[in-house]
Amino acid sequence: MSEAPSRDWNVFKQSLVEHWDGFKHAYPRYNTRYYDGLVEKRLGCGNPDKMGYIAYRCLECGQGKPLVSMRGKSSLCLRCAKVYVDHWVSQVSKMLHDGVIYRHIVLTVPERLRMPFYQHADKLLSAFMKCGVQC
Repeated sequence: MSEAPSRDWNVFKQSLVEHWDGFKHAYPRYNTRYYDGLVEKRLGCGNPDKMGYIAYRCLECGQGKPLVSMRGKSSLCLRCAKVYVDHWVSQVSKMLHDGVIYRHIVLTVPERLRMPFYQHADKLLSAFMKCGVQC
């Protein structure tokens, strides 16, 4: 059965509903069908009317009909992204060496360079990500 979403998840969902159009206006790069699709999947995730469901019945008596809602698998969904991250961590942990101390780092861009990176994302972000992987 589907668990009741926590209040935090509903706040995130409500934030998308209320601010997605304003966000797209402020950042036109995200005003595409691709990102709209991610948002729609996020908003529909776990809703059996939008995403579908699987119904189960007892094989012996035929009673009951618990529903299990399908997931949207959107990277914007906190539930679905957690599954993806857990899988990624599992894969990375297989490549680590015993006895070595690892540190997680986050590479960022200085504030004054953020707008040029945003405006030329198609050229700069790919190179930036490749550089991060090499590091």
